[in-house]
Amino acid sequence: MKTLTNLFLIPRRPQWRRLIPVAITGAIIASAVIAWNNGDWRLNLSPSEPMGLWSVQPYKLGEPLPVGEIVTLCPQLPAGYDYSWLGHDQVANACAGGGTPYIKTIIAGPGDVVHEDCHGVTINGAPLPDSRPLPFTTSKPQIILPQWRGTITLKAGQYWAYGAGDPRFSFDSRYWGPFGRSQVQSVAHPIAVFRYRYSPRITN
Repeated sequence: MKTLTNLFLIPRRPQWRRLIPVAITGAIIASAVIAWNNGDWRLNLSPSEPMGLWSVQPYKLGEPLPVGEIVTLCPQLPAGYDYSWLGHDQVANACAGGGTPYIKTIIAGPGDVVHEDCHGVTINGAPLPDSRPLPFTTSKPQIILPQWRGTITLKAGQYWAYGAGDPRFSFDSRYWGPFGRSQVQSVAHPIAVFRYRYSPRITN
C-alpha cells in the first residue's frame, strides 16, 4: 500500500514536456508567416486552380516554361473594361497595378496553334475542356468580360494560360489572350490543395 510519502516520491513527468507540441506549432506558424512575408508561399482562394497553399519560386527570365507548368503571372489586361471585381489583396510581389498575380497552368507554348470562338478553345485542333468563355462575371452586378477571338500560332516566348482547377470560371487567356515570359513572376507548386467546383449564385 502506498503511503502519502511514497506518492510524493513517484517521479512526475516534467510539465515543460507538455509544452513541446505548442512550441512546435508556434515555430511552424512563425516560419509560415516569415515565408509568407517573403513571398515564398501563396494562399490561393480562386477555384480556377486547386485551392489552398502553394509554394512559389521566383521565375528567372529565360528559363524554360514547358506546357503543364503552373505559374503566377501579371498579364496585360485589355483596356476599357471594369476590373474592380478582381479585388486587390495585400500580397507579396503584387502586380504593378496592385492586383494579385494569377495562378494559371500553361496549356500551350511556342509553335502551338490556338483558336478561340464563342464555343471555346482548341489547341492544335484539340478542344480544351470547359473552355467556353463567359460573357459576364458571376458577381453581382454582372460586369462585361473582355473576349479574345481568333486563331494564333504562338511565337517564341508566347504562352496560353488556362485555369485547370475549375476552368469553367477561370479568368485566363480566353479573356486577355496569350502572355509573354516577362509577365511571369514565379513557378508554383502545390503544398496542401484541393479542387473545388464553383457554383455561382446570382440573385436579382
